[in-house]
Amino acid sequence: MDNKTNPRPSLLVRYLPILDWLPKYQRTWLRTDLIAGLTVVALLIPEGMAYAQIAGMPPQTAFYAAPIGLLAFAIFGTSRQLVVAVSAVIATMSFATVSLIAAPETPEFILLTAALAILAGVISILAGFLKLGRIAQFFSESVLTGFITGLALVIMVKQVPKLLGIEGGQGNFWERLYEIIIHLPETSLPTLITGVLCLVLLIALEHYFHKIPAALVALVFGILISIIFGLEARGVEIVGEIPAGLAPPKWPAVGLQNWWLLFPGALGLALVNFAEAIGPSRSFAATHKYKMDPNQELIGLGAANFGAGLFQGFPIGSSLSKSAANDRAGAHSQMSAIIAAAVTVIVALFFTQFFYALPEAVLGAIVIVAVSGMVKLGKIKRLSRVRQSDFVLAIVALLAVMTFETLEALLISVIVSLFALVLRTSQPGLAVLGRVPGRLIWNDIRRYPENQTIPGLLMVRPLNVVFFANAEGFREAIITEMTSSPVPIKAVCLDLGATTDLDVPGADMLTELAEDLHRREIRLMLMHVITPVRQMLDKVGAINKIGPENLFIGPPEAVLEYLSSQSDAAGILELLRSGASSAVTLLQAGMSTAPADRQAELAAIVESLEKEIT
Repeated sequence: MDNKTNPRPSLLVRYLPILDWLPKYQRTWLRTDLIAGLTVVALLIPEGMAYAQIAGMPPQTAFYAAPIGLLAFAIFGTSRQLVVAVSAVIATMSFATVSLIAAPETPEFILLTAALAILAGVISILAGFLKLGRIAQFFSESVLTGFITGLALVIMVKQVPKLLGIEGGQGNFWERLYEIIIHLPETSLPTLITGVLCLVLLIALEHYFHKIPAALVALVFGILISIIFGLEARGVEIVGEIPAGLAPPKWPAVGLQNWWLLFPGALGLALVNFAEAIGPSRSFAATHKYKMDPNQELIGLGAANFGAGLFQGFPIGSSLSKSAANDRAGAHSQMSAIIAAAVTVIVALFFTQFFYALPEAVLGAIVIVAVSGMVKLGKIKRLSRVRQSDFVLAIVALLAVMTFETLEALLISVIVSLFALVLRTSQPGLAVLGRVPGRLIWNDIRRYPENQTIPGLLMVRPLNVVFFANAEGFREAIITEMTSSPVPIKAVCLDLGATTDLDVPGADMLTELAEDLHRREIRLMLMHVITPVRQMLDKVGAINKIGPENLFIGPPEAVLEYLSSQSDAAGILELLRSGASSAVTLLQAGMSTAPADRQAELAAIVESLEKEIT
């Protein structure tokens, strides 16, 4: 084969991971993948119909969205255990977006929901091709915890009217809670009994028989008692007829204006979807020792949503509960998802009539138990003990979801995350470095008071990246350390090891610092300057101000140069003793550039040190 054609297969494998894992598939995996796929279906079918209602869609749309989502992610995703199908969080965000444009349960609403899934999919796919896989890092985990917890509480309060057989009302968490309270006298006793029985059954199975698919058992139980006791005749709402079959692919013709109206929600949905998926994906990859590509996960999530929308479904996302069940059941590869998709299609084609008598209260109970695991009040409480600022961020996000519309709450959460990031990185943290006794290692003297500093040399390290928001703060912090020193400072050595990038204000600050220190007859030295930082310093003229001779590889070279400039023979000898024989080579290299009147002195130190080593 011509060498020019070799890269093409690797490019295909890169964007179609199924071409990598499928040829390597082992027959011995099929049994556990089959069990895992059936386990996923047992959770997917009852939760899918319930989450479809959360999204404001007919139950059958879960059978349209889930199979294509499972199949698309198996083809394009790299995580072998992650299940991408129906998600309570994504369904809630979908409803919040589309309900601002159209009334729920209308043909327009269904079309717009499908369009939202397609648009969110396109955004995710583009983000993957643009290699924005690190974007989730800008969504603080504390904020995400608060946001998801608040969203779970909103979902739960929306399901309570189904358990009581009363009107649910509209609005935020507090308004819905108020509506529930004032309508309590209208509670339907048969509905309440049905809902409570299913809740008890679900909780008992989850706690004591966690290997049994609790949601599927509750679904069957609900259908049986509905038929046996004639619950429909007693006023209990049931799901009713679910059309059999699958929807054909159809492009949602919603008009350009509606696409623009959907865009903010689609963007937020894509962000939350990825933020929810990336954690479990990394965990599964680490546990099972395979490589996971965040950018390809974005493409996989995008393809799943694009397909779900094209087949008249609703936006979908990763499911932690179904993914965990898939992993526990022994899934070796994405084949378990393909099996789950195939079984779901079979159910959609031949078995939907069995869901006719299913009480709505059962679906409400299934949702409440399913999302209860998303309520992380314990984790939020832990944040209050570990770090107050993270606790405040989580509470702000939680209250925002409970008080405002979901998209407004998401915007607040993102802004709060970015504000917290800027606030933390803008703090001019500065570590004063000292040498570990007897070793050529320097670290923070505040953490290690026994470390030794060199009189007259202030060695400091910024604890954050130096950029426009903290540049002036760093300069002031360095000046403060100088002026508070008990001995006069003759040189400042700045360790830029933590600075992987430098903007113009940061580089200008170092130029101004060099000029300021020069006026005070104090030398500025830099060490651990990586190439991009040095290039920026060159562009703004800082290297000329500082002097190229004042750039050093690390502390030993910088300290040796300082001691040599001060003719501190005793200090040089102590430093070199700490570095053993390698220090002799270091000193010999420095002798060639030393002034003639100091070369003899340095030669004597080398001779003395060599005798001591031997």
